[in-house]
Amino acid sequence: MKINITEKEGKTFVIAPEGNLDYITSPEFDEVVSQTAAKAEKMVIDIGSISYIASAGLRVLLNADDLMSPKGGMVLINVNDYVKEILDMTGFSGVLKTE
Repeated sequence: MKINITEKEGKTFVIAPEGNLDYITSPEFDEVVSQTAAKAEKMVIDIGSISYIASAGLRVLLNADDLMSPKGGMVLINVNDYVKEILDMTGFSGVLKTE
């Protein structure tokens, strides 16, 4: 898994993972999210390049939302149809903010 991180104005960080977000790659992604959340005021996760997401990946997204809730929040962008369907089926679409 490749993970790109970009810092924008105002301590907004954009995290863009690529590939599968599953039980193998989610620990690495979780570590990046946790480290970034410690210094971010707002987090944007660009999941447009995610081709597969498992429950472990969903857990990381929920963790990111929890970490960022007391701050400026977390938003998912570039949600492709596959990920949108997974978020809808699991009920996460009502919990996680998407744009």
